[in-house]
Amino acid sequence: MADAAARVQEWLDGIGVDAERRGAADWSIRVPSSRRGIVAVAAHAGERTLVLRAFFMRGPDRAHAEVYRRALRKNLDMHHWRFAVDDAGDLWMTAEATIARLGPDALDGLLGLLSTYVDEIFDGMLRRGFEVSGSPRPDTPPPTPGQVR
Repeated sequence: MADAAARVQEWLDGIGVDAERRGAADWSIRVPSSRRGIVAVAAHAGERTLVLRAFFMRGPDRAHAEVYRRALRKNLDMHHWRFAVDDAGDLWMTAEATIARLGPDALDGLLGLLSTYVDEIFDGMLRRGFEVSGSPRPDTPPPTPGQVR
């Protein structure tokens, strides 16, 4: 796993992405988005696979079934990334890539694709699932265990 993590670190350095090392094989990556500003991506390098997980938005306040249906429908059109829902109903985007087939250009492409997907669909899903003036902001990730807000 150390070899895979070293390769991923080298690629992150090479593409100039804003990434912070969070552990031996874990990073927090900040991907720019014109609609959201920044999309936070958690990355984990296993022995063979790089797993990426990005918070998309909190579970909707209204029209739950329609918002989740839109996300599932969008999964049919997206490449590499897919929507997932956690136990709280929050929407996430996930991707997995085989490290042996990845490389810096492909990693840069994966992160760019995430930004493109978020920019294409975030506003519509936000309008459908929320009264936008409410709090907490639906694009604010939930706290991780032990995190203080």
